[in-house]
Amino acid sequence: MHIAAALQKELLVLWGNTIPDFGMYPFYGYNHQEKHKNLQVDGLSCRPCSKLGYDHCPKGHFRCMMDIKIP
Repeated sequence: MHIAAALQKELLVLWGNTIPDFGMYPFYGYNHQEKHKNLQVDGLSCRPCSKLGYDHCPKGHFRCMMDIKIP
């Protein structure tokens, strides 16, 4: 994601157990338009559960990723 943003590429960013508000979003530079779309499950009560992510779901259902709707 970060390399693609540095190269000014369009992105679809999947947010699972972390959120862009934690600062992990793509940075396109100060003088460039952002070219990304965030895809995430809004309103999931257990999300976010981690700043950097886990290798498994603490709740066992992984809905933060399984329920993302891809356009």
